[in-house]
Amino acid sequence: MTTRPEQTLTMIREVCALGRVEFDRPHTAEGDTAAGRSLVRGLQAVDPDGEPSDISLSMDLLAPRAPYFDRLVLDAVAAGTRQVVNLGAGHDDRALRFRHSGVRFFDLDLPDVIADKARRLRDLDTDTTGVALTAVDFAADDVAEVLADAGHDARQPTLFIGEHLVLFLRPAAVQRLLTGVSSRAAKGSSLALTVEVHPAGLDSALVVSTVDDVMFGGAGPLHTIQDREAWLALFQQHGWQVESAAEPTSVDHFELPVTGRQVGIQTQFLTATTG
Repeated sequence: MTTRPEQTLTMIREVCALGRVEFDRPHTAEGDTAAGRSLVRGLQAVDPDGEPSDISLSMDLLAPRAPYFDRLVLDAVAAGTRQVVNLGAGHDDRALRFRHSGVRFFDLDLPDVIADKARRLRDLDTDTTGVALTAVDFAADDVAEVLADAGHDARQPTLFIGEHLVLFLRPAAVQRLLTGVSSRAAKGSSLALTVEVHPAGLDSALVVSTVDDVMFGGAGPLHTIQDREAWLALFQQHGWQVESAAEPTSVDHFELPVTGRQVGIQTQFLTATTG
């Protein structure tokens, strides 16, 4: 059977959604604590061979990642930020768990994902007035235009989060995403992304092609892995100052042989501010 990258991406998206609801997660006083399990009901997370994925394999990565982004949202809401943009939101329930009067959440993802999430939300007995479900193709669309059409206010500070997104975008799409987000970021905004990082001194294109061949047989969905300095330079290029740049928050993701030696790929959590 020929595996398509879209199949693997769907599996990864659903594994993450199913894995996140296994944790004891915080919420605001107005938040819906039951929404997470309702949103993932019926997801199967099957691998490209049609077999159920082992969700436990993702827990080591999700365990530090989910609370990291949860805390960012809670802290932003408590500090008075009134807009949260979730880039590649999938079936994440933060817009419901962290519901807060006056705060608007923009959940962005592919059209089919947003359509499925909208259907699931219609089935819930919960308040969704503060949630803007917004379809976007990160590979082609201008995120700035998409946000403007969705009612995002570029004059007000925003928390932008992208949990496990840019790994699946090609470098040109990552550039386009950061350009679009930066143009909507008022003074006092924050941007938090997980990025995949390889050791310094390696050719990033070689690392990505090796991952594709070794892990996915040439049909992988992973496209952007860079060394840490390249990521920091990219943020700076778009006007973002990374917090604690010298002390990365990270978790080991996977290892594979590159140029005759085992190379570890980390997921690093970068939070930056502008203005």
